[in-house]
Amino acid sequence: MTETTNPLTSQVGEARQIAICDLRVDAHNPRLPEAHRGGSQEDLAVILEMGFDAFSVAQSIVDNGYFLGEPLLAVASDDEPGAFVVVEGNRRLTALFGLAVPAIRAQFAEPDRWESIASRTPLNPGSTVPVIVHPSREATHSQVAKAHVVGKLQWRPYMQARFIAARVAEGRTIAEVAEMIGITKSKASDLYRDQAVVGQAQELGLETSEIEKAFSVLTVAMGNTKLRDHIGAPLGSRMDINQKPIPPERADQLRELVTWVFGDEDHEPVITDSRQMSQLGNVVSSEVGLGALRGGHSLDEAKERVSQAGMDPRERVQKRLGAAKNALLHASDDISDHASDPQVQALVADIEALVESLRNVIDELGTVQA
Repeated sequence: MTETTNPLTSQVGEARQIAICDLRVDAHNPRLPEAHRGGSQEDLAVILEMGFDAFSVAQSIVDNGYFLGEPLLAVASDDEPGAFVVVEGNRRLTALFGLAVPAIRAQFAEPDRWESIASRTPLNPGSTVPVIVHPSREATHSQVAKAHVVGKLQWRPYMQARFIAARVAEGRTIAEVAEMIGITKSKASDLYRDQAVVGQAQELGLETSEIEKAFSVLTVAMGNTKLRDHIGAPLGSRMDINQKPIPPERADQLRELVTWVFGDEDHEPVITDSRQMSQLGNVVSSEVGLGALRGGHSLDEAKERVSQAGMDPRERVQKRLGAAKNALLHASDDISDHASDPQVQALVADIEALVESLRNVIDELGTVQA
């Protein structure tokens, strides 16, 4: 057995060859829906196979062999002596299960195609694969995060947010998690807040599967000051991790926003594209527009009513941004005399967070347009 240090983490792990039958899917993997966390190994593998295209990984293993330069990361199981829980590489492990374990691939959605490629490989439950065994989950966090939050194998945004929340729940600060995974504190704070909003929506009994799939759309919504104000959500940088982001008295407004953006069993969403989020914000911030939406009118109909009330959202946002720019230019003339003032520093931090929030919205919408 060989000790090795991965360049993405200062933690030292032990390189081993471990039999496939001794490896376990991680029930805490962020890829897995919350409702399926307690499932059997077979159930967890079926979920990963269906949702994350493990078959293409299996095809690559059959055609090209297992990539030795990318070992699985694992920790010893707390429940099964001699077994190891794979913390990083569960999609690859699912592919290996499908190729090597007949009882598992028989439960996949299309077992025949798995049987076809499994017949082309000598893999069996006793076959060994390279694994880096770490002393604890914490020892793997930096490497897992850099692979999936900022690396080439990125998790979807909701998975990133859940990873951040899990590390905070373990006692890390948001700033520490941000540094660990290589993103700004502001972005990590926003992701933490947004997953907490999803958690509150779940507590209210709302169906959140669509939010989880399109989490970046929620990110755009939370980047809109008017929509944040409607539900009482704080800036990510002002989020208190010991409190829920939405005040109890704004529960109905949260229900409204989720329905307008994502729809529900009885209603289609009022927006069809995240680029309409600013339009939704302008309508919601108007008593006339808000009343129209609550009355069951479409976004276009609500916009028309707002327009008839004499508001010009485009001109307004340009004037506000221009005024903000001029105010910051004037502030720069005096800030050197007050650079150590805590209130001045707090205001600058808030401005930085707001600007990054605006930039995140622009980036998200630019991606959609591209």
